[in-house]
Amino acid sequence: MTENAAHAGMTVIPVSSKQKLPRAVIFDMDNTLHDLCRARHCAADALMAYCGVFGDLHIYSLNKNPPTLIEDAVALYLADGVDADFDQCTWLYHTLELASISPFEGIEELLSELKLEGVHLAVISNADREDMEKRMESLGYGKYFELVVTPETFGVKKPDPQVYQKTLEALGVLPEETVMIGDKKNRDVRPPRELGIKGVHATFGSVDKRDKICAVDSPEEFLALLKKG
Repeated sequence: MTENAAHAGMTVIPVSSKQKLPRAVIFDMDNTLHDLCRARHCAADALMAYCGVFGDLHIYSLNKNPPTLIEDAVALYLADGVDADFDQCTWLYHTLELASISPFEGIEELLSELKLEGVHLAVISNADREDMEKRMESLGYGKYFELVVTPETFGVKKPDPQVYQKTLEALGVLPEETVMIGDKKNRDVRPPRELGIKGVHATFGSVDKRDKICAVDSPEEFLALLKKG
């Protein structure tokens, strides 16, 4: 308590972490909340073993977006004389990918603390609604987020500015009260900044070069950053 406050009979309340935290945090999904790259590696390796083929199938699944490209990759292998069923191969890949996704270490603790502190939590993904619902259910994330945004939600996807603006409106918060974190600088970091949202680069799931303005190497570091205000 300061001398002036004591003299006036006032009680000084220490600033809590809740007061320092932003009103809202928006997360990217894949390779921010969970390790999709690892899951795709596991699924591709298992599929290659199933087909008896050892090559670069995983490159298709990591650098492109299934389902289209993984189907193309399987078709190429089958056309090359691999004795396997197309539908079985694609089903196996997608099933194993979903089964292999797991949160990055510290993510669940981060979400739990932010939720407990009353921070509005949302996730924006360019994955379609069906895939997002499967991943959210598999990871048990539904209890944390009050808003899950896919391209079907507002009819737009990242990096269209409308997807961030409409998410803010749905949460009832202002850009300067909000932080967004993601692994893709051109979708999750720079576009939100242009609207006044604090964009944070999640390097722990990213293949992008480290952002020079604001980047974190772990969920724990992100929480510490949020608490600094």
